[in-house]
Amino acid sequence: MANTITIGRMTFTSPQSIDFSSVVTGARNSLDREVGLQGIFVADTVSAAKKLRDELVSMGNSSLILPFTYTGDDMFEGYAEITSVSVDSSGLATGVFEYKLNLLIKGRVSEMMFESNMSGALLTNSHSVTTGTTTYAPWHAVPTGTFNYNHEKAPTDAVRASENGNVAFFYDPDLRDAAAQWVVDPANYYKGASKIIIDNTVMTGYLSKNNPTGLTLSNGIIRLTSGSNSNQSRFTIQFYDNGSWVSDRTIAITSGSSGTEWKLWQTAQILRNEPHECVVRFTTYSDTNGDGRLIVDATVKRGAHHIGINIAQGPTADRAAASRVNVDVVTNGGTFANSTGYMLESAVDSYGQKFLFGSPQGYTADTSNKLIHLTNASFKTFVGYVYNAANPASIDTADAVRDQYLESMFENVRLVRA
Repeated sequence: MANTITIGRMTFTSPQSIDFSSVVTGARNSLDREVGLQGIFVADTVSAAKKLRDELVSMGNSSLILPFTYTGDDMFEGYAEITSVSVDSSGLATGVFEYKLNLLIKGRVSEMMFESNMSGALLTNSHSVTTGTTTYAPWHAVPTGTFNYNHEKAPTDAVRASENGNVAFFYDPDLRDAAAQWVVDPANYYKGASKIIIDNTVMTGYLSKNNPTGLTLSNGIIRLTSGSNSNQSRFTIQFYDNGSWVSDRTIAITSGSSGTEWKLWQTAQILRNEPHECVVRFTTYSDTNGDGRLIVDATVKRGAHHIGINIAQGPTADRAAASRVNVDVVTNGGTFANSTGYMLESAVDSYGQKFLFGSPQGYTADTSNKLIHLTNASFKTFVGYVYNAANPASIDTADAVRDQYLESMFENVRLVRA
């Protein structure tokens, strides 16, 4: 049976050659090693071959730390950065291409650990929510199977179920004041991760073809999928529960009191693609001549029960930039009631959840039409779920989900020597 190599989210059979060499950095006991791989990919279709090529090049461009394993020799297991990629596409039309990869192996699990450095602040809001009143935030989450977690503030821990197992969730008022260190095996690195799925492929880097419809942004708990119907600027939101994606709600971004939708999504750009956070920018327009730009940035964090959605609209000859913009629940939403910073469904759905959506800004709630609106050039919003809403855990209440959105956290994860 052929051995396999895994780099990032790609797994393939052994290459034709593997070169392994040390790296002298001047430091005593340097752990860096270089690995050179050379081989041939044989794909079933030209489309599949192009996906392999693009993913290799994308990982080479990204400077991301990637899990790396080789079943033929566990000395190769660890975390690496791709330093160069070359692909010979001359045979691509047959589904065959040659590749060369060079990787810098930073270390094995016993030699390295991850460090989460956190910054940010409570979002300015119109709802009198202050840092002293937020609950179960600031927070962050780590991959399924993480061990040796350490933070000097000893934050409170909890778990949230995802499609890849339980994700550890940590929160403390002073979480941003110090870094967290943690260790995870390469095989578990992407379990519970945020991810971007385009054309049925989970993206590892930033290079992707422009396919803005049917794109999915997910963390294995909550996910957003861009709509694909013409003359509709919509997203479908779902929640993962007991092995299935359920509690579908579709939202539309609309304009004015008439609730006019923008056109179908025209572009999608990956702004951030890391396991702890993914951000995708969608754009479209409103007028038949291509005028009236709309920009929507959607953000999902590992372990979150919410997705942030930032909306920015451009002016036209007939509409000022600071005009009314709405977020409407257009399918499957129940009866809503307005609360502090969000609208919440009044009744639990058949799967046990309640959907909520809101904004830090001073929006107007229209419970009859299941929408919130604001007259402004930009509109910060979020969507989410109260899990097990009849009897939610304290970290899963509607106020807790709101606070976890408002306590804006920028997390930078780096690999350091243990």
